[in-house]
Amino acid sequence: MSTSRFTPEHIAGCWRDALALWDVQVRLSPPEPHVPFRPDADHANEPLAYIDLTKRQVFVHFELLESMGAADSLMAVLAHEIGHHARFPHTLGWDAELRVMEQRLLPGLKQSLTNLFYDLQVNEFVGRTHPEDLCRVYRGFQRTQGGGEVSPMFFFYLAIYEELWGREPGDLVPRAAMAPMEERFPGLRAEARMFAQTFYALPHPRLQFLYFCATFIRYLGKLDETTYTLPLGDDVSLPDVDDWDSALQSGGRWEDALEEARAKGWLDEAHDTKAPDALDHINRVTQHLPGTGRGKLRRALVARHYRRLVDQHLLKLPSAPSKPEPYLRTTPEAWEYGDDPSAIDWTLTVLTQGHLAAVSPLRRELEADVPPASELGVPSVELYLDTSGSMPNPDAQLNTMTLAAQVLSASALRKQAKVRGIIYSHTDPKLSPWMYDEETAREFLLHYIGGGTMFPFDVLGTLSKERPDALRVIISDSDFLSNVATDEHMKMLVEATRRSRLLVALLALPDEHRARQALAPALKERNFRLVVVKWLSDFGPAAAALSQALLEK
Repeated sequence: MSTSRFTPEHIAGCWRDALALWDVQVRLSPPEPHVPFRPDADHANEPLAYIDLTKRQVFVHFELLESMGAADSLMAVLAHEIGHHARFPHTLGWDAELRVMEQRLLPGLKQSLTNLFYDLQVNEFVGRTHPEDLCRVYRGFQRTQGGGEVSPMFFFYLAIYEELWGREPGDLVPRAAMAPMEERFPGLRAEARMFAQTFYALPHPRLQFLYFCATFIRYLGKLDETTYTLPLGDDVSLPDVDDWDSALQSGGRWEDALEEARAKGWLDEAHDTKAPDALDHINRVTQHLPGTGRGKLRRALVARHYRRLVDQHLLKLPSAPSKPEPYLRTTPEAWEYGDDPSAIDWTLTVLTQGHLAAVSPLRRELEADVPPASELGVPSVELYLDTSGSMPNPDAQLNTMTLAAQVLSASALRKQAKVRGIIYSHTDPKLSPWMYDEETAREFLLHYIGGGTMFPFDVLGTLSKERPDALRVIISDSDFLSNVATDEHMKMLVEATRRSRLLVALLALPDEHRARQALAPALKERNFRLVVVKWLSDFGPAAAALSQALLEK
């Protein structure tokens, strides 16, 4: 720190007062000085304060706070950060739920408004007793930004605080911008007053958020371009994949609030309140997230969506019960006085002991018949998945062929079999190693190539020589019939069939008769099967039925 004003004693005292303001005990370390993310960067663009949840540590940019002329506001700044941790949002699951609803109402929004939403709630509480401390921060922030033009959204945001804390217009908002903003947005000041009177009186946080979004949309401009910087913004951590996945399933919890918002006139035709397709919703909530992690997050959420679809078709049963039922009887022994009377096998005693049965009974205990740890006879499974352009990218839209492959894969893996995937299209097929768990297989089977279709007969031939006992399933459509039309390719298919335990063609076709004509040489082989699916929507159930026929018996 370049100043001695923030002594350890002073910081500790402000920290105690901030905790006392919320009357909470939090598992956070006392504040430490912020270390610039980039030493050569302008410190005005660094965060003023934030919490590192990994280290459970509060950081404060003391130099920036002093340069803003808000050194006396340290306690209010710390109370603001504690408020995020203790109540608003309190959990990242709630933050994810709001971000999901936000993208439903404001699709394409570049930067989330949730931090601003929480700031309105935190600052209302802190400002009950320390409004001037917070005002000092917002005035100082504008000075450090060079006093340039204020965005409509930030202007409206500051106007709300003026109304909330009983400040004169121009105390926080730039006076020079008041008339132009009122001309550009007629009724802005009246709307800020109405917001301050309505927002904090609403009985439920879901209603608060819907009212917040419906009000602020007027001041955002183009959603895909809107960005903003707040002096106490970007201090809430991002949710993790579990938070996002749970939030994407939370739509039903919002229906009553959405209905009430529509009845109150907050939401109209301009607000899209329909729940989007699941994969479209995943794309919406991840496309604006910073960094390269967005791709990994999206893929993880897509994988979980397909897992739920798979589980709709397959019932996951353990291979062996944890407490097997005892039902096999042991070798008979003479029952003696003091033994358990229920252990007597009276039928066997009468048949063997005759008239002495009553005085010389025999006993047999029950013992558990424990099934084997893995189910015998379940073959290794190779899945050849067509990902040509005739089917959509499974990340963006439901691909029922991909779903069929996932169903077959999960069914085999739940039988303790192993699975190998071959993703193909027109060139360079993707080949996985043998996979032993569902998550790995699910991740691999979400790959997509696109373009034209050319079945990899050379790969089929090579793998059938390596593993002649495998069960092979080809998932495709009418393009496969075109691929196998040449004599050479048909010969390779027949040879691979003879080297497989079973080779199944699971094809989406409107006409089974044509397929039987095209595949006549292969159908003569006892190890070849043709399964035709007429409707793409039937691929999932067809794969479930096929897996039961191939792996359950």
